[in-house]
Amino acid sequence: MNQRDLDQELRELGKANAGKVPDMIRHRQEEVYAALEVLPMQKRSHHRKKFVRSVSPVYRFLLTAVAVMIVAIGSLLGGAAVSPTIAASLQSVPLIGSLFKLAADDLGLQTLEESGLADVVEASATHDGITLRIPELVYDGIRLSMIVTRDGEKRSGGILDQISTGNGTKSKYPKGAIHSFDAQIDGRPIDRQDNGWNMGFKVIPTSDPNTAIYELTPLSASQQFTSALPDAFTLTVQIGLEGIEEPFVMEFPVRKQQAKVMSTIQKSREWRGHKLTLSEIQFTPITTQVLLSVVSGDQEWQRRLWFELWDDRGNVLGFISGYGAHETGHAGELRYNVLFERMAKAPSSIKLKAFLPEMEDPSSSSGHFKLNERGEVIKNYINELEITVPVDQAEIQKLYEIRGDDKP
Repeated sequence: MNQRDLDQELRELGKANAGKVPDMIRHRQEEVYAALEVLPMQKRSHHRKKFVRSVSPVYRFLLTAVAVMIVAIGSLLGGAAVSPTIAASLQSVPLIGSLFKLAADDLGLQTLEESGLADVVEASATHDGITLRIPELVYDGIRLSMIVTRDGEKRSGGILDQISTGNGTKSKYPKGAIHSFDAQIDGRPIDRQDNGWNMGFKVIPTSDPNTAIYELTPLSASQQFTSALPDAFTLTVQIGLEGIEEPFVMEFPVRKQQAKVMSTIQKSREWRGHKLTLSEIQFTPITTQVLLSVVSGDQEWQRRLWFELWDDRGNVLGFISGYGAHETGHAGELRYNVLFERMAKAPSSIKLKAFLPEMEDPSSSSGHFKLNERGEVIKNYINELEITVPVDQAEIQKLYEIRGDDKP
């Protein structure tokens, strides 16, 4: 079976280096700034994700006060060494609300603070003075997202830091960084299809160097395997940290949030012998899942094709993950399971767009994408393959308004 993991193909642009501020102060500043900036979304621009929420005066005052305190201390200390007393005081400054607010590019996870749909877990394990915790998670039947935090003194970098050695060799890790992650569902591997499911994991960095988000997502384009997990199960997580021999093992219950809206579509478009079919769209309070297929005699063209999902106001939904495979017995058909973030507001219709990204090397189907002057990937849209379908706006809006108190 030929497989295509869209996550592995996604290229990320670099970010500017942080200023010359003590790391601990900068990290706490970033946490507070994230809390101020990501407070549920009312507006979103066309090209870049900007979220604006209405915030109560009391909540805004508390956040602003904490921000002012940290910024003031940072200004006074500058590049100086931080005393143990001040360090302990800064570490005790709480980050208000759900840690899912730190998922900067995922509206579904960001809204968990307002909706209260995340489940409190409070699983933890401690070895050699370092404690790993999984304080909260959410499972919507499509993806399982969990917060992983780290506390302790024996560390020399961020929880996800890696040191590239170049020349194709494996990266090295600073002491205290995660170097391995494994999970089991009811004691069975997550990536065994004979279990009835096939899942993989991805990790999402956050602005906090001691916090990461791990997600389990389907590694199958077949509906059989995208909904095969039980509604409730026990998840066992084993995490390895550099410099600590004993693995961190945590076990906790997981329960699916049942709310969803599903649209079975089976709508196709054809162009120059290529056929794109949109089979199904499923909406949850945090995720939009699309099942589609591409039939073509040109496998190289078929594998270069990418997809976007647009709402009826011209907003592009953020990409979460995707998986494609040539299923046995369907020669020339590449089936996809693609996950996008939820929308700010329920749409009356959804538009699927297909495009071919330009490559820096036009003769290659892999490598770096070609960028325009704004640093964006150059996309050649194929208008003939565009598919627009109506969806149940009222039901989706009800879905987006579900709160934690409404959970069964």
